[in-house]
This record gives sequence, C-alpha cells and structure tokens, in this order.
Amino acid sequence: MRAAIQQVQGSAQALPFDPAAWLGALVEIGGGYALASGRKLWLVVNDCPANELTPVMAQLVGYPERVEAVRVTIERRQGGEA
Repeated sequence: MRAAIQQVQGSAQALPFDPAAWLGALVEIGGGYALASGRKLWLVVNDCPANELTPVMAQLVGYPERVEAVRVTIERRQGGEA
C-alpha cells in the first residue's frame, strides 16, 4: 500500500488528522478535489479503486471538523499558502 494512504489510515488511531496528508492520499489513488462557491467541497472519486478509496474516505465520514480542516487547507493552497 502506498505511504500516503498508510499515513492517513494510521492517523485515526495514532496521530492527529492531517488534512494535507489526506488530500495527498486522495490524489495518489486517482482522486481530485475542488471548492465551489459557498465553500462547497467537491471530491472526485470516480476513478479510485474501492479498496483504496474506502480507508481514505473513512477518515472524513462522521468528522465534520476534519471536513472543515480539508476546506481550510484547500483555501490556503488556492491563496498561495503552502
């Protein structure tokens, strides 16, 4: 399994959630993301293998604070921040 995915999988139990690592894991398995008007978060996952997508998405499901952290990370990236 890829390193970024493993990092995201392990973060639920051992480490604090890292939205940048989560976005990296999503992209690594073939996904994508965008923020639409009104800060609506779009996740593109149609080409992601289910066995790789499931553990990545499980990191967000039921955690609205993590979804917000992902939004903020994307906003910062769009604003030119690292």
